[in-house]
Amino acid sequence: METEPKSILLIVFVAAIATMIPRFLPYFSKSINKIPQSIKDKLELLPVAALGALIFPFAILDFPTVWYAGLCGVGAAFFLGYLKQSMIVSIIASIIVTYTVLVI
Repeated sequence: METEPKSILLIVFVAAIATMIPRFLPYFSKSINKIPQSIKDKLELLPVAALGALIFPFAILDFPTVWYAGLCGVGAAFFLGYLKQSMIVSIIASIIVTYTVLVI
């Protein structure tokens, strides 16, 4: 089934608008300061949760014969993140742990 260029542009435009609205909405809303702090704290975790949902399955599926290598890397990143280490330390440690498990 061939897709027309006009329909592709429409899909891209609608997707761009859909992602732009939640990003611009706080700038135009005066009531953003009225949101309770507990809800604000949870909303700050939303991008991390979304990334986790996208990355985690592929960390396991990328290494079909040694599936636990990606899981060990994710575990290392989680542990260092839990200890409040910087993101770059977590990423480098995750890469080192995954590579070490793959080599062993």
